[in-house]
Amino acid sequence: MGQKKYHLINDLPHIYELEDMMEFCKKYKVLYIYGCKEEQEYLLKYFDMCGIAINGYAVTMLPKEKKEFIYREMPVKEFEEIRLEDSVGIILGLPDRNFNTIIPMFREKNFKDYFMMSEHTRKAIACQVKPRTRDELTFEISLADHCNLSCQMCDHYSQLSEAWFVDMGRFARDMARMGELFAHKIAAITLLGGEPTLHEDIIECMRITREQFPEAELIILTNGVLLLQLEHSPKGNFWQACRDYHVHITVTVYPVKVDYEAIERKAAEYGVSLGMSSNIHAQKSTKVVKISDKHTLDLKGQVDRFYCVNCLYFNKFNVLKDGRVYMCPVAAHIDIFNKHFNQDLKLQPEDSLDIYEIDSWEEIAEFSCRYEPFCSYCDLKHWGHHSEWKASSREIEEYV
Repeated sequence: MGQKKYHLINDLPHIYELEDMMEFCKKYKVLYIYGCKEEQEYLLKYFDMCGIAINGYAVTMLPKEKKEFIYREMPVKEFEEIRLEDSVGIILGLPDRNFNTIIPMFREKNFKDYFMMSEHTRKAIACQVKPRTRDELTFEISLADHCNLSCQMCDHYSQLSEAWFVDMGRFARDMARMGELFAHKIAAITLLGGEPTLHEDIIECMRITREQFPEAELIILTNGVLLLQLEHSPKGNFWQACRDYHVHITVTVYPVKVDYEAIERKAAEYGVSLGMSSNIHAQKSTKVVKISDKHTLDLKGQVDRFYCVNCLYFNKFNVLKDGRVYMCPVAAHIDIFNKHFNQDLKLQPEDSLDIYEIDSWEEIAEFSCRYEPFCSYCDLKHWGHHSEWKASSREIEEYV
């Protein structure tokens, strides 16, 4: 079973273009989206998430057959009709090739109240808010919240965490329930932390997960510090288990004393799939200097809704913790942040799903691509690469 590339990293919309588009929308009482195909419908979903009222779709000519809607039904009107309405603005969410016909028509009619969305942003928004298929969905689960490294700006807050291991009974019940919901088929599952190799029953966690999801890509995401020792762990041979359960190991490379070449040799000896990179999201493995990302928080929770689609985690990295699915690790582990820094970033009921109160994986797919109240704490405009890796100061400045 070779490693599949199911960790889909979408292109993100241009954040300044989103800001300009929202300013455009504020100027008009009536708004239309030009075009009425699938991507335009997902643009409508995005505007709904943002609280922007869209009045319908604009087209050059009405379709001959009745429009079948995949998101929700809206009026479809010809441009000649709507251009005469008062205070009307049009958002051009079309492929670039259409501008050569649409823009001349607008100019001929002296119509200037339109916003040209770039093709990149149009596709990026649609991809972000479109529910994933079961064959695209993934989730992660922490085996330990704490870590044997102390990285600045960790977005799982592991350097701030007290020692915590997932309870094996809880793990088995939750994994069995996820197996039921997904009919035992999903794209990928990642066992991580904190540092997952700290859990003495990591092999049993791998066995349970593989039993419930026999065909999924199963990943251990680790800093690699303990990997060589686990060949002779009290609970068995970790490397042999990775081979038996078809587990891919992803090692994040840090500037610490770890014999990465020995890890590569050990993986080759056991025939275990291994990837090592200082950037786990890179298309190709790289061992260049590890750069830390700063995932800046707005402690007052006043970030505008429209920024949410610019998040790396949006509709990608669901987290399973204590019987609930969260959109991202920041929300799932914010209790650690709150306790360490005496903060009160609140989770609302809508910020997670109880896996024992839902009926299907489709509900998780829909949950993953919608705005959640906790998104208001993520200052996405100031997220990004920050500095070379170093040990954490455990001060709140790493996050604000």
